Amino acid sequence: MAGVRLLQQHGVEFNALACVGRETAQHPLEVYRFFKAAGINFVQFTPIVEREPDAETKAIKLWLARPSVLDRQEPNARVTPWTVEPEAYGDFLIAIYEEWVRNDVGSVFVMNFEWALTAWLGESSPVCIFAKQCGRAVAMEHDGSVFACDHYVYPEYRLGNVMRDSLEAMVDRSVASGFGPHKEATLPQYCRTCEVKEACWGGCPKHRFAMTPDGEPGLHYLCAGYKKFFKHIRKYLRAMATLIENDLPASAVMEATKGPLIITKAPPREGSAVTMGMNAKASPPSGGSV
Repeated sequence: MAGVRLLQQHGVEFNALACVGRETAQHPLEVYRFFKAAGINFVQFTPIVEREPDAETKAIKLWLARPSVLDRQEPNARVTPWTVEPEAYGDFLIAIYEEWVRNDVGSVFVMNFEWALTAWLGESSPVCIFAKQCGRAVAMEHDGSVFACDHYVYPEYRLGNVMRDSLEAMVDRSVASGFGPHKEATLPQYCRTCEVKEACWGGCPKHRFAMTPDGEPGLHYLCAGYKKFFKHIRKYLRAMATLIENDLPASAVMEATKGPLIITKAPPREGSAVTMGMNAKASPPSGGSV
């Protein structure tokens, strides 16, 4: 925490990346309140999802499974004991969201919640895992080697080295190779017809090793948790979208959690009134869907 205090002392803004494992997921409010008490206002909750290696992977001295092949069944895939459980991750996010939406909108910025609102508003995802296609968020290692993704730092995904190659050219190479478009192309039919598809777009390809109820490969391991979370928060996203469309701060949603919120624009002759509550039917603004 000494490093955190030093950054705060000098006014340096930073984002805390909190990894959510099987044990952590059981204590959502304790985790969230820890960051608040520490004065950390930008937080991202990243799920820990790792699989046990098979014999072939162990033979090359890797102790966690390599990325899944999206269009191939992997019936023997087993997650590690510390991997977060799907619905537990959804419940973790929901518990924090319920506290955040009542008390901290506009003062604490949880990236997971920002991404969901962006999707609701019909905008492209600012984060690769929930984008329709990926491949532009490359990773660079200490020796200058560049890979298609920080989840895919394996020899077959190496794009080049910044000491010799143009970064722009390597990013273009990543997209041209089909790495990014492959995410969308291999999306199971179960996902294509999902009511929260545009908030998720199948999630990170590395974690799409589960099977759909119909037996199709390529479903995200955390699908049940993501779906539970996105469906739960729709009523709040609708309210925040209404506020934004009326040139009001999204933080006013904190009042809407207490009951109907009436927005009146002045002057009355040209104004309009909008009533918001948490029980009305959720429908996104034009272009959005969650």
